[in-house]
Amino acid sequence: MCGIVGYAGRATGSDDLQAIDVVLGGLRRLEYRGYDCAGVALQTPQGLVAVKRSGKLARLVDALDDDPLPASVTGSGHTRWATHGGPTDGNA
Repeated sequence: MCGIVGYAGRATGSDDLQAIDVVLGGLRRLEYRGYDCAGVALQTPQGLVAVKRSGKLARLVDALDDDPLPASVTGSGHTRWATHGGPTDGNA
């Protein structure tokens, strides 16, 4: 099993929800569907940016805390249960 979440907002002001906050909230709810890997991708004015990590969602959150992604109002995320291929950063 795996979990997928997405968010598409619109930029109308500085108080708008950021995609990363919504996506991570969704992944927290979906982690039971896949706890071997997790990743997020955001569409930014500079292009698509993505981060993925093997292990529990907390590893991804730690990586994002250390190196935050640019602001975005559009993004997606996934959790993975490694049924084929090992739980590695590359397979995330």
